[in-house]
Amino acid sequence: MRLALMVGFGGLVLAAVATVLVLGLWSARENTVSLTRKLADAGLNDVQAAIERRLQPAETAVEHLGRRMERGEIKAADTADLSQALSSALAGMPQVGALLFLDAQGQGLQAVREKDTVTVTEEKFGHAAVIADEIRLSQSQKGVHWGKVLRPPGVPFSLLTVRRPVRLDGEFIGVLVASVSISQLSTLLAETSLAIDGEVFVLYDQRFILAHRRLVKGFKGASPEKPLPTVEEFGDPVLMAYLHPELGPEYGGRMSRDMGIQIVGTADGEAYPLIARRLNWFGEVPWEIGVYFRNDDVAAEFERVMWASIAGLVALLLALLLAWVLANHISRPLKELDRAARRIKDLSLQDAPTLPPSRIREMNDAGQAFNAMVTTLRWFETYVPRSLVRRLMHQGEGDFGRSVQRDVTVMFTDIVGFTPTSEQMSAEETAALLNDHFAEVGACIDAQGGTIDKYIGDAVMAFWGAPEEQSDHAVRACRAALAIRAAVEASNKVKAKTGKPPLHLRIGLHSGPVIVGNIGAPQRVNYTMVGDSVNISHRLEELGRGLPDPNSAVTIIISRATQDAASVREAEDLGPQQIRGRREALKVYRL
Repeated sequence: MRLALMVGFGGLVLAAVATVLVLGLWSARENTVSLTRKLADAGLNDVQAAIERRLQPAETAVEHLGRRMERGEIKAADTADLSQALSSALAGMPQVGALLFLDAQGQGLQAVREKDTVTVTEEKFGHAAVIADEIRLSQSQKGVHWGKVLRPPGVPFSLLTVRRPVRLDGEFIGVLVASVSISQLSTLLAETSLAIDGEVFVLYDQRFILAHRRLVKGFKGASPEKPLPTVEEFGDPVLMAYLHPELGPEYGGRMSRDMGIQIVGTADGEAYPLIARRLNWFGEVPWEIGVYFRNDDVAAEFERVMWASIAGLVALLLALLLAWVLANHISRPLKELDRAARRIKDLSLQDAPTLPPSRIREMNDAGQAFNAMVTTLRWFETYVPRSLVRRLMHQGEGDFGRSVQRDVTVMFTDIVGFTPTSEQMSAEETAALLNDHFAEVGACIDAQGGTIDKYIGDAVMAFWGAPEEQSDHAVRACRAALAIRAAVEASNKVKAKTGKPPLHLRIGLHSGPVIVGNIGAPQRVNYTMVGDSVNISHRLEELGRGLPDPNSAVTIIISRATQDAASVREAEDLGPQQIRGRREALKVYRL
């Protein structure tokens, strides 16, 4: 360390000699970086604005029509009234290709733009499995949402669709759909005036081409099973090299990263500056908009500054080589340690890097200690929910260890007949079954902000309303239970195809006061809850043995307290039921 400081002071003397050269190179570099970055941002902003102008009217249309139908201003049962509303709305939106209203059976009206006219026809899509699946998916949604790209049977082009479920008095009556063809989107991007000249593209799910100049006339090889071309079959060498950089030479470096531009090397050795940006606004599948440049203005500026920098470095290489090597050895481990520590601060253990060895003994010791700490935390994370730890950290040290009374909703789940089933399976098969099941259940609970308290054999205990207060804890718990049902039923369909027995599940939900906090011995505590509400939830799950759901493999029994708090419309009143451990009968419901 002392030697490094001495060399550092010597480097300051040499740096004074090179001040003029360094300032000149720095100024040229910063000017190039600033200009290129502004042009890159302007180009992406132009593309993004063009997409929003094209697609936002579709969102506005289905939202406006949906509200009017729910207020009774447009009657879905009146074909003439609905036809007039769809055609009028479509006539005022040149960005949208078609508007549809389909009921739960896939039947309804479709307004289609044909040049300057709008044609309304009656359609029956109930026979198309892809349409039926999308209607069921929309039925579970709330508000406007974008679906996946589709190529409906009988339709000659692939479509982007935005949907809105329509409900009267809380009952689903159908879904409004506005569609934009990918050829329309490609035409829009081809006509967009950019701040820099280049080829515009939109990637879908990082595998498919959603919009490109060559898709203006559509995708000839499209089918309901493959509505979009993959990057590999599309034949654009730049996009191929962008997704598969190993196919071409490596270009760029630190300067290109500062510019916010990636230099893509194609298989034939050509270099293309490319900028891209993720969009997550149009459905669950991510978009990536981008532009790559057909001229070499940016590459020329980049190369000019690069060669100037090399010339300056060569002039000072002999004088500064030793100082640079030592400084690099000192600063690199410190920067890596800093970046890794920032990730650990947020408990991002999966992304935490492994620090490499260092020739500096102190830094090497610190790095090895840090790696050991990360390994320990990863094991700790296996047994303690990361989300729970984050919430407790957010509350602060003042609340740690303090137990409080809180109104919560408790869930118990249990696999029906697990013991006899497991006796016919090997230990590995039993563990795999439980791990897959717990992964499905845990994902549904996490999605609704719940906390898994513990696994008890094949059972799961979870709760909502602690450590953070959740005024809608009962609603979240019911949503999670319904999501678990959907996941189990979907998994059972897969099991049926492979000849495996289906899984049956019981779920009990109860809302009420409990004592919640860190409970246990000083050497080991568990954030959990105790109280009669926990016992009632467990008894409700047991009650499901005698009240199985005839329509589902998952029986969900909830107490009156949970039903009063959540107001679930589809809950079936089972009346007062006697549960184990209580003298008085308890009124229960079945979801």
